[in-house]
Amino acid sequence: MLNITHMTCEHQINPLAIENPNPRFSWEVHSEEPGVFQTACRITVSEKNGHTVWDSGRTETGNTLDMEYAGTDLKPAARYVYNIQVWDNRGNSCISEAQIFETAYLNKEGWNAKWIEPEPLPQLSENPLVKAQEMWMESLTSLMKGEQPLYHTDDQIWDTLPAEPYDPPVRFRRVFELGQKPEYAKIFITAHGIYGLSINGRKVPGTLLAPGFTTYDKCLKYQAYDVTEYLHAGKNALAVTVADGWYKGKIALGKGCEYGEIPGLLMQMELWNPDGTRGQICSDEAFTCSYDGPIRYADLFLGECVDARKYDGEPSEVSFRAENWKQVIFKEGPRKTAQKEAVKRGELQAEKENAVLMARSAPEIEVYEELPAKQILTAPNGETVVDFGQNMAGTIRVEISAKAGEEITFDHGEVLDQDGNFTYAFTGTTRAQRDVYISAGRPGEVFEPEFTYHGFRYVRVIGGKDWKPEQFTAKAVSSANPVTGSFRCSDEKLNRLQSNIYWSQRSNTVGTPTDCPTREKAGWTGDVVVYGATALYNQEMTSFFEDWLESIRMEQNPQGHVMNTVPLIKNYVQQTMAGSLGWGDVILTLPLQLYQLCGNRKVLEKNYGAMERWVQAMQKAAEELPPGAASLSGRRLENQHYLINTGFHFGDWLVPSVKNEAGFSDGPASAFLTMQTVDTTLLAADADMLSKVSELLGKTEKAEAYRRYAARVREAFYEELCDENGKLTQEMQGNYVLALKHHMVPEALEKKLAERLAEQIIQNENRPDTGFMSVAHILDVLCDYGYRGLAWKVLNQNGCPGWIYEVEHGATTMWENWDAVRPDGQVDGCSFNHYAFGCVGDFLYRRVLGIQNAGIGYDRIRFEPGYDFGLEWAEGSFHSVRGKIRLRWEKTEERILVSGTVPANTEAVLVMPDGTEKKLENGRFQITFDKIS
Repeated sequence: MLNITHMTCEHQINPLAIENPNPRFSWEVHSEEPGVFQTACRITVSEKNGHTVWDSGRTETGNTLDMEYAGTDLKPAARYVYNIQVWDNRGNSCISEAQIFETAYLNKEGWNAKWIEPEPLPQLSENPLVKAQEMWMESLTSLMKGEQPLYHTDDQIWDTLPAEPYDPPVRFRRVFELGQKPEYAKIFITAHGIYGLSINGRKVPGTLLAPGFTTYDKCLKYQAYDVTEYLHAGKNALAVTVADGWYKGKIALGKGCEYGEIPGLLMQMELWNPDGTRGQICSDEAFTCSYDGPIRYADLFLGECVDARKYDGEPSEVSFRAENWKQVIFKEGPRKTAQKEAVKRGELQAEKENAVLMARSAPEIEVYEELPAKQILTAPNGETVVDFGQNMAGTIRVEISAKAGEEITFDHGEVLDQDGNFTYAFTGTTRAQRDVYISAGRPGEVFEPEFTYHGFRYVRVIGGKDWKPEQFTAKAVSSANPVTGSFRCSDEKLNRLQSNIYWSQRSNTVGTPTDCPTREKAGWTGDVVVYGATALYNQEMTSFFEDWLESIRMEQNPQGHVMNTVPLIKNYVQQTMAGSLGWGDVILTLPLQLYQLCGNRKVLEKNYGAMERWVQAMQKAAEELPPGAASLSGRRLENQHYLINTGFHFGDWLVPSVKNEAGFSDGPASAFLTMQTVDTTLLAADADMLSKVSELLGKTEKAEAYRRYAARVREAFYEELCDENGKLTQEMQGNYVLALKHHMVPEALEKKLAERLAEQIIQNENRPDTGFMSVAHILDVLCDYGYRGLAWKVLNQNGCPGWIYEVEHGATTMWENWDAVRPDGQVDGCSFNHYAFGCVGDFLYRRVLGIQNAGIGYDRIRFEPGYDFGLEWAEGSFHSVRGKIRLRWEKTEERILVSGTVPANTEAVLVMPDGTEKKLENGRFQITFDKIS
């Protein structure tokens, strides 16, 4: 039977606020019959009253992805119904169930609401520990700019002790009367800060950490919520709490107040009444505000403090007494929607007061799992430590039983030190990740921070007594990207590795992709360059990544440099080095992955201008000559214009054999050692990728020009950085991996490079010695050049460095450094929840399990099980944009059994143990082979 499932508009199910005036529709075709392909489709879109605004008519196509709306102009803040009809090659037809989408304010000036703020509080004293860190960062920034560092005495840091370290969140409130219960009500809302919304005593779900980390000085994202069920005829009340968030709070290793000093609110409720009338409730002079609530401060990095004694009721209740609340003040803020397309493309550098408003397209942030405490430890130093058994990003919920005024602190950490004591391994600021609760002495108190999140497995509790595990619950938070992949096999250590990868991905996709949920929470681009393919196996990430790519384009500077972190952290020391190859390459790699793995062609069109500006900026960087070039002439001088040998780039960051004085991996030293070889390789790869995109978009002349440029870079690389025997001037594993991956030497020499790589790995006891840029390719390169057995040994290496080494040393997420915990138990001051080295997950799906994309968006599937790897069985699935793909293979003493599922509207082949291919039709299959010895 033919049917249609997984219908989306703009890659969202029934979205409430789409920005695109020409939205894209996608769906999946399902059938139990074999060999079924869609041959035609029809899309109809209607207004609520049934009036058709678009009828595509029967369109002869097998495409089910991103079919673009081509009807009359859509109205702002309106609801539409759409249906899809398909026909197949067996003469069958079916019509979908009706789905809806609703528009944002589009390009209309639909906002009548006013930006409201509280009166500023008197300047509060600063936390000296945080001030010390800021002073250190100022000195480091000056040093990296080549300036004299700034010096400060201890007295300068400690002289001012704070009476109150941070501002409390501001609460906004309004009471309003409705003559009738609305038939439909929707709120459009955003804030300078992060907000929580309640109406008539009930919290509106979906606001966790909203609006997320956005490029506040370029645009501000607003959200839409259906609030019909919260309203009634008569008096109603709503309340919004706005905390510092990314707008005003501490960010990464930068300073606070990155974008502004005062929280603000913009809110507009649209009402559709049963009698056909419309109404609005807007943020305006009818709102009042107060700082005097139970939350005394809330910061994403430093934590949240609640004084339960100050609880004064629920402000969103009509009966709430707000005698001491003050009038709001009006402020100019982002209200414009004009020119937003130019801002999205990165062609217009808006400033904060002129920033545009855009509807959020990325999924909301959610609590996706709750974990009970595994045990309560008494550490060797006597401290009470709660162990949740799993590292994560999130918060805790604690049942409190304490006397009035008793203060209890909850410090969050990822690991214990080598003695088993709680440690802040990731930072020296002792206020970081500390939540504080001051009890009111009432029975049944519960502490549940709302406006922060932490990276943790362990929580140190200071205060209280007789704690029991059942009093504690951990709440893991992440963006609500649907889970699409699964992998299991006969080796439990590989299963644990897959779990670690998954947990790190969830922990670092909280609104934007981040490096870690502890020290920085920063959108490091290089991490996504190496991890993007794995991310797209584990979860459906299209709208999440499209939203972030929009920010990348906005943050790209006039010189074409892609920022190292996006959104850009203004006071971040690393921004003095904007534009590193490998990191900025995300503007090429991520759109290409979304096209190849998800069939998303539009993402190439949207990002092409930014891609070209990036590659041209790197071409210009290559043209700069190093000091030694003055002594060169002829071909050797000409070659210097195609090498990256000036400036700073991150190279193969964190090579494990490159150590600092403490004996741990040294990132900057790795960069300086590998920069020329690695980044010249990446320059050629970038030109190749841009050539490919140009070809796909019909820009044939540009495609040829970039192809020629890549070839010339390869010539310079071979002539300057490799000898005639295939030996690189800088002999490191990662350099060989990348040179082979991107074919940087003549084909006749590649075998010698591969032999040398294998020799280095064997000499290193089958351990990887690869950093950020090369780790994603080491196993594939070994397999491609005939070293599958060695690749398997590297994957399963339980010595340091190695993926299984981490598993055997208790990791429940991926480490930032290969040697984050040394064999002697010493703990490094790094992140223990960093997905970059989890890029091996892509290899598990493709090479070990054997589900491979052989076309565009899995329209052609290749099953190539890892029969020769040392497993008894492997099984897993991947829900592609065409439908769910399943595969299981198992080896017995005499036979190999393979079974799986092929979605309709796709082609598939199975690679058999002897290397031949068998064509498969859609539906379930099961095949048995005699085992080949």
